[in-house]
Amino acid sequence: MVRARFAEIMQPAGPSVPLDEAALLISAALHPDLELVDWLAELDRLAEGCPAPTGDGVAQHLFTTEHFTGNRNAYYDWRNSCLDRVIATRTGIPISLSVLMIEVARRVGVELHGVGMPAHFLVRVADDPDVFFDPFDGGRRLDRAQVRTLFEQVTGGQVVWNEQYLDPTPNRDIAIRMLNNLKSVFAGRSDAIRLAIVMDLRSAVPELAELEAAEIAATSAIFN
Repeated sequence: MVRARFAEIMQPAGPSVPLDEAALLISAALHPDLELVDWLAELDRLAEGCPAPTGDGVAQHLFTTEHFTGNRNAYYDWRNSCLDRVIATRTGIPISLSVLMIEVARRVGVELHGVGMPAHFLVRVADDPDVFFDPFDGGRRLDRAQVRTLFEQVTGGQVVWNEQYLDPTPNRDIAIRMLNNLKSVFAGRSDAIRLAIVMDLRSAVPELAELEAAEIAATSAIFN
């Protein structure tokens, strides 16, 4: 059921991917007892407590009042990529905290976009392309110059800057990037079972399935 629904919402020609559901389906594949409706309700609850329907208001609510923060001590813990665990523990990595902020903002009528900048995921305000937030750093508000400085810091000056890094990232691409992160973590720690689960989800995404057919087949053999 989880994979079938994930495959349904991740079709390239389909409507915009519901980001909250996509992220929680990834979590549900790794936590089979997860109840999707319960965690969607948790996002609703977080949104209900937001005092101001603005980007700044959402950032203040999540990262000051609700104490969400970047997990610097265990950055590569795979649970940082699971939205339910992020909500429960109040910690995550840039992309999962960005998903949280985008979805809480959507519930209070604020449109935010993910920004898939290499090495560090951010959020930008839909109606003001010069306003960004860094959910990993306490929801810190940034302008374009500050984002570029951050980029140069996290890449160590080894990657050439490109203004297109600040373009909005579609929800579907955000979900794929979350799968990329999990694949990297599980491959790096030789976690064959969880890697196979992630590869099975990746096989539900047409372009990934075509690109990784042999690898998906090899990892799925663990269940045969």
